[in-house]
Amino acid sequence: MPRLYGERSWQIPNELGPATAMTREALAWAQAFPISEQAVYSLRLVLEELLSNTVKYGYSDPDPHTISIWISVNSDVIQVELTDDGHPFDPTGHPVPDILRRIESGVDGGFGIELVRRICRHIAYRRDQHGNRLSVHIGSFDPDELPSSVPSGPKESPA
Repeated sequence: MPRLYGERSWQIPNELGPATAMTREALAWAQAFPISEQAVYSLRLVLEELLSNTVKYGYSDPDPHTISIWISVNSDVIQVELTDDGHPFDPTGHPVPDILRRIESGVDGGFGIELVRRICRHIAYRRDQHGNRLSVHIGSFDPDELPSSVPSGPKESPA
């Protein structure tokens, strides 16, 4: 059974400055736990991509909105849940970008959602009365660097 290290939540306005500050704070908080450097990198990428997309594209009005972020870190996964009241957007159904075509066209960006999907063990979206709810799971350790408390699998018997 995974061991819970901690959980925390934030409420931020839909602005890039607070999103960046929250990401820094969340990374500093998460690094206090025994998780891999790869997990920290993945958490950073997930927060930066999802929060910046929400702030830049989630709203068509200038009104203030609140984005809620909840993070739980345990010995197996880092779970991140983002809730916002922006436009409905399901990143799990977003088409896979044509990488070669985008590179040849010289257009910057467009790979963030795909990167998030590729580094997460699990990603789920739903729309409810509170708006968009996106949940992602990131492995908390690098499989090549298993912590001593995590079994590495069955041992081979000597022949």
